[in-house]
Amino acid sequence: MFITKFKKIACCEQYKVYVEDEFWGVVLDETIVLKHLDTKTDYDEKTLREIIFEGQDRVCFNTALYYISSYHKTEKELRDYLKKKGFPQFAIDYAIEKLLEYKYINDDEYVKSYIAYRGGQKGKKALMFELRQKGVDEKIIQQNLEEMDDQTDIIEALAQKFVKAKLNDPKLKEKLIRHLSSKGFSLDEIMPTVRKIMEELEED
Repeated sequence: MFITKFKKIACCEQYKVYVEDEFWGVVLDETIVLKHLDTKTDYDEKTLREIIFEGQDRVCFNTALYYISSYHKTEKELRDYLKKKGFPQFAIDYAIEKLLEYKYINDDEYVKSYIAYRGGQKGKKALMFELRQKGVDEKIIQQNLEEMDDQTDIIEALAQKFVKAKLNDPKLKEKLIRHLSSKGFSLDEIMPTVRKIMEELEED
């Protein structure tokens, strides 16, 4: 059984290994050197599988590290990504454990950053939904949402911007409520602003 090709992965010192033109896995460059892997040797299938399999935890960790180097990810997003890449569960668990230990992934910090970035345009309901979709524990989300500043000024700014384009619309009030609701704000949050704006328009 022959290795027919090593294909370098651009992001890191890792190579895809093809055996008889079939993809078998990813190995570190040092594994190729230490295990004397080449395209000329006729390998025993069991031996070759063991060589490629045994380094998967470190390969998985390196892959995960590169994946989160540009953008923060939740633990679930990272697990899903590594699973999609075909890594075995033990390798994924190893990578996640190490990244948590090094504090490279932290769902609480992720939520804080997400709210700081998105909270200027969306209400708590929308933020809750989006963060749930990312697999964050609901207790973490709820705790951080409770610590958010009052969004009255944000709601008013969004409402004023919406109203400017629809001043003569006879259904302005209903459309304004729907617009703000679609941003994830509750009716209790929306209605004081809606009433205030409609009263100001009537006065004008």
